[in-house]
Amino acid sequence: MRARSTCRKSVIAALALIIAAPAAAAEPTRVIHSPWLALRFEQDGAEAPLLHTESLVTEVQLRRAPFTIVLPVRGEADTYHLTAWTDRSIFASAEPEGRAGPDAPTDVPIYFGQGRGMADSDASSGVLMLDAEAQHYLQGLRLGPDAGRHVFHVSQLLGPDRKNARMRSQIEIEDVAGPLYLVVWFDVDSDGAMALGEYEFLILNFEQNRRAEPGQGADPQ
Repeated sequence: MRARSTCRKSVIAALALIIAAPAAAAEPTRVIHSPWLALRFEQDGAEAPLLHTESLVTEVQLRRAPFTIVLPVRGEADTYHLTAWTDRSIFASAEPEGRAGPDAPTDVPIYFGQGRGMADSDASSGVLMLDAEAQHYLQGLRLGPDAGRHVFHVSQLLGPDRKNARMRSQIEIEDVAGPLYLVVWFDVDSDGAMALGEYEFLILNFEQNRRAEPGQGADPQ
């Protein structure tokens, strides 16, 4: 166990150096799951293609159809925190460069703070809510009915209304303009701090099979 912990700390230290260093062009790499939280995506029972494009960023290629996020089972009381938005601003809010340094912040981004969980049914409604200041608090039945498999199924979205940003409107998955941006965090050591190696960024890219005509229908952006 000690060797495993030491190895993990060494990998995280190496990642910190990469994040803190000046940006350099890197060759995108195909992966079977995201490199830090081991997340996978499925559509119609098949795995969606993943591309690791930056140290903390994995891109997902999806059709405009319902999809499922598969999250690793770690223990009996697993809790995943997930925020989704329409641009990369939620990545910047996570302060990845600061968390890679020796004086890493101990607080969490605003969207993962106390009282920021969005209301949903006990077993999840299948709606991905787009909010840069709130989160999906995924625990218990919200991770699916099967104890041996954690999933978060998405068949609809709820995002800012195009005419009134203070209002929310339903977005059919077939009408998503995309891309969408996700931050996912799992508090490995249960210390309440979002440490390097406990979170990662995802970009959901959608194929051009949009149902609505250009300029019509809902648009999360």
